[in-house]
Amino acid sequence: MDKDLIEQLEQIKESRGEFIENLLAAFERDHPEFIEQLRDRGLNEEEVRFCCLEVLGVKE
Repeated sequence: MDKDLIEQLEQIKESRGEFIENLLAAFERDHPEFIEQLRDRGLNEEEVRFCCLEVLGVKE
């Protein structure tokens, strides 16, 4: 594969990850009670993240 293409794909992947992290941070800021309920039920951080993304309709 072309080196430039690989670099471009890596940048897209990184940008997507940053977008998702910012989206999750905003969701947690705006809906702390939802996050707390998930944690109170024993969900770990990965499970909380999955639930938030599911509620937002984001597919990773």
